[in-house]
Amino acid sequence: MKKIFIIAIISFLLVSFTDPYTIKRVSDKEFRYEFYTTDKKGSIKNTKHYYWFKGGKVHNTQGGIAGQLLNEEFKKFYHTNQLAEQGKFKKGLKVGQWKTWYENGTLATTQKYCGGLSNGAFVEYDSKGNLVAQGKFKKGKKHGFWINHIAKDTIEYKSGKVFVPKPKLTIEEKAIEKIQKKKDREALKIKKEQVKEAKKIKREQKKNQSKEVNPSATEGTQKAKKDNFFSRLFSKKEK
Repeated sequence: MKKIFIIAIISFLLVSFTDPYTIKRVSDKEFRYEFYTTDKKGSIKNTKHYYWFKGGKVHNTQGGIAGQLLNEEFKKFYHTNQLAEQGKFKKGLKVGQWKTWYENGTLATTQKYCGGLSNGAFVEYDSKGNLVAQGKFKKGKKHGFWINHIAKDTIEYKSGKVFVPKPKLTIEEKAIEKIQKKKDREALKIKKEQVKEAKKIKREQKKNQSKEVNPSATEGTQKAKKDNFFSRLFSKKEK
């Protein structure tokens, strides 16, 4: 009877760790995890972070995998059974709306993902539920206006970099800028003409050098021209 019971437990564990349609439950010192996996693997991209399962643990690597990819529903719990994180995976990549919570149950962050990259609105709260920061991501990078409600500061980003708009110019400054641009265009035009003239001179120098190297050929050509001239002249007189 004991042997049958042990075999049943082993069979259950083997199925739960290999069957993609069976929910998997693992834990570490800080959290417990519940998730599903899939054996389907698409093309792995170096720019994306993949979540996969092997050896009783959930792993996260950029541009590579070595186990079963996490798929569909994902939940992470504190050991008090309080929800810590929740979202969805698609072949190892985060997709859709993701949320995290503090151990006291207060919402910590909300973030949207698309193909494993942060994409869309992001909101952060403190452990008491007060709004801390908010902004947007675009293809994994901060984009647009980000507001820090603690520091009472707003920063504009463009593709992950701080965007500093050009200062507005006065009428006089605009006039000066226009004159400067005109001067720059004229200077560029002169430079192009100088380059063109320099190339022309270089071609002529090469041509003259080739004549100096082979003067007999030049003399022969000139002699041939003279002979042709006299032959035509005498042929006319004979006629």
